[in-house]
Amino acid sequence: MFKIDRTPEFSRRVEIKVPADGGHEVQEITATFRVLPDEEIEGFDQRTARGEREFLCAAITHLDDVADESGKSLPYSDALRDRVIGLAYVRVALINAYYAALMGARVKN
Repeated sequence: MFKIDRTPEFSRRVEIKVPADGGHEVQEITATFRVLPDEEIEGFDQRTARGEREFLCAAITHLDDVADESGKSLPYSDALRDRVIGLAYVRVALINAYYAALMGARVKN
C-alpha cells in the first residue's frame, strides 16, 4: 500500500568532489531534504546559479558533517546552508543526490 506523506523527508550521504591541486579531494556531507511537489520545483530556474540556490534553500532542512578549516563541527543554520550552497561544486552534488534519491538512479555528474 502506498501512503501519502504530507511532509516527506529523507537523508543522504552526499559525496562532494572538492577542487584541489591535481584534481579533487572527495569529502562527504549528510543532507536532509524535504520532497518538493512538482509544482514547487517548476518554479525554480535550475539553469541558473540563483535558481539552484533557491531550490536547495527550499529542499534542504538540515546539513550534518560540516566543519570549519580546523575541523571543528559547525551547527546547522540557514546561514551555514547558504554558505555551503554558495559553492557550485557543492550545489551540483546536492542537487544530484536529491534527484538520485527520488528517481532511484544516478543523474548527470
